[in-house]
Amino acid sequence: MSLCLASAGVVKSLAVASFMLTWTHSVEKIEWQEDWRITPQGLEIVAARAKGSGAGMKPPPDARLANDWFHWTPKLPARPEVALGQPGMAGEWRLCSGGACQPLSDILGTSAGNGTLMRVCDMSENAQLGASAVPMANRTIAADHVAVLIARAGVLVEAKQYDKAIDDYDAAIRLDLQNARLFALRAAAFASMQEPRLAVRDYTESIRLDPGQMRTYVDRAAIFKRIRRFDLAIDDLTEAIRRDPASADLHDSRGQAYAHNNAYDRAIADYNEAIKLRPAASFYLNRGMAFQLKGELDPAIADYDRAIAFDDKLALAYNNRGTALRAKGHRPRALADFTTAIRLDPDLDVAVTHRKDLAREIERIGAQMPVKQPAKSACAAGTKDCAR
Repeated sequence: MSLCLASAGVVKSLAVASFMLTWTHSVEKIEWQEDWRITPQGLEIVAARAKGSGAGMKPPPDARLANDWFHWTPKLPARPEVALGQPGMAGEWRLCSGGACQPLSDILGTSAGNGTLMRVCDMSENAQLGASAVPMANRTIAADHVAVLIARAGVLVEAKQYDKAIDDYDAAIRLDLQNARLFALRAAAFASMQEPRLAVRDYTESIRLDPGQMRTYVDRAAIFKRIRRFDLAIDDLTEAIRRDPASADLHDSRGQAYAHNNAYDRAIADYNEAIKLRPAASFYLNRGMAFQLKGELDPAIADYDRAIAFDDKLALAYNNRGTALRAKGHRPRALADFTTAIRLDPDLDVAVTHRKDLAREIERIGAQMPVKQPAKSACAAGTKDCAR
């Protein structure tokens, strides 16, 4: 067995049993490495490392830090084929074996910018792989095959069999490396598998192939939010808003990203626009939180009141109003709001915690207050006929 690489109709076969793929983030300057091995079942990734954490390169929660590198083992099965595409916000892929590393374009003798297909093959399979790596002569048959693969992958995604869905997207991408939608679909599957780096990579390739799709910017922004790169999420949402300025939801989403980035005035401006376009309880709730984080409690409470007027079942609005009221010293009203929040959503742990803390505070204050003395009787006041 050997490793076959194909791009733009060019095929190269490498007599290796294992290899490393690596790339370096063009902005963060962070290096990423993946160890692969060739097995009878296909290509298997056995380890991954990142020298730091950056946009689209956040190590998973189980990664361990050693010698300045995060190390982990990706939970992906062996796959017969892997379509690389472009690494996204990074330099070119490099393949390392036997202590030497080469860019894929040097190995292939041509640019790998349009995507590269990797698979396990025998040396004699080069011609066969080359034929499959270029568009099929009968484009109608190829399009039908891609459509079938997309449909089956969709069913697998619904069943949460994401690894099998990705196999189908890989096969579809091999048939049509210029199809932006395929990369976006595979990105969504990677996102569901909690593989944000791979999701960002595929969304970036989808945008490169078709920069006019507003939805792809929104979906990539969601991944950036997940890995707490709110600055990059803001950039993507700004581009989406440029394409659809009348979307209240986009302004609300960017407002949330601004708020997470501590830019509360910009967040409030976005919430103002969202409310102007389409008033909604969630928009008032979010604006109230931005005001509260700024320390402006009165407008925050006013927004929570409006949110509750729109939706009196919104438990978080009661909880947040309770925290603002407590901060202003209105303890009984705050306690009532926390109680209502818990009644509406018994699983809202933050409300449960706030209510317990406030109840203890009220009890402590009550215990510290001086005991009221009983009123003096008429006898004690010196009334002469008290003996009667």
